[in-house]
Amino acid sequence: MTEDDRGVAQRRHFYRIVFVLAALYNLAFALWTAAWPLSFFRIFGLAPTNHPAIWQCLGMVIGVYGAGYAWAAFRPERGKPIIALGLAGKLLGPIGWVAIVASGEWPVRTITLILFNDVVWWLPFSLFLLEGTRLGDRIRSLAAPACALLNAAAGVAMLVLLRPGMEVEPDPAARAAYIAGHPVAWRAGWALWIGAAISLAGFYAWWGSRLGRARPATSAFVIVLAAVACDLFAESLYLGWLPQDLETTAPLGTLLTGVAANGLYTIAGILLTLATPLGRALRLWAALVWTCGVGVTLFTVTGFIPGLVASTAGLMILLPPWVWMMGRRLEPQAP
Repeated sequence: MTEDDRGVAQRRHFYRIVFVLAALYNLAFALWTAAWPLSFFRIFGLAPTNHPAIWQCLGMVIGVYGAGYAWAAFRPERGKPIIALGLAGKLLGPIGWVAIVASGEWPVRTITLILFNDVVWWLPFSLFLLEGTRLGDRIRSLAAPACALLNAAAGVAMLVLLRPGMEVEPDPAARAAYIAGHPVAWRAGWALWIGAAISLAGFYAWWGSRLGRARPATSAFVIVLAAVACDLFAESLYLGWLPQDLETTAPLGTLLTGVAANGLYTIAGILLTLATPLGRALRLWAALVWTCGVGVTLFTVTGFIPGLVASTAGLMILLPPWVWMMGRRLEPQAP
């Protein structure tokens, strides 16, 4: 099997994992809406509907999509029509959500639903549909620079837009006042972090597809998907649930993104680094990156703010250029 063939086979394996997860998510959503049709309204602080059967019917439709994704996972060569229909729905859903939120019918906090129902699937579904095309190859070749740029932008956003609303500000009242007084800056900053998280998953998948070693590539991919789930949930809490629930929600968001997500990203990165032939300089650089990642996790757990600030700064400084250089190192091997 040539290197090109190995890359295609690994990507197909990644797609299957994604489609299985999409199927499980949709089927779980269908069961949730069928068994507890009013829980969505309670969770997001909405007036309960007088017609819960409508919500249950919506759940059943989503469940049918889940069955289609399961079929596509085991028949990917025939799955493009199903995935195309699914992607169309996932593009239309956020448009309707924006209209509903703008009208005041739903609060912004319902973005949690949109992120997991729709946004998180855009990239893998699109790349699957573009598999075997020049455009798909071109998008994949941009995985490293796009990830580097988005994570660099997210780091700047943390310093400029988000820092006054984070734990580095010890006064909860001052944090809440900043978030309430700067809603556009606050939400724009976290939107950048959502993009950075998704781009990081794309970079890890691109990286793993170039190894020619299925086990570490697959293990890292599954780990990073779990990391993205934790990250996006945390960022949806920051976006939609603050400052009203600062005292209860912010600590949960910190644990999800600083401990769970960052820790899983670091583990996946270490796995791929160990499986990749690298020169001394890049390997040392990687060691510094993952050391900072471990530091972020440990200092978040212990609540040691100076250590958290230093390790986060180190990670944000070292990670984007390292990702860029890894792209340059591995891209000549690309198909």
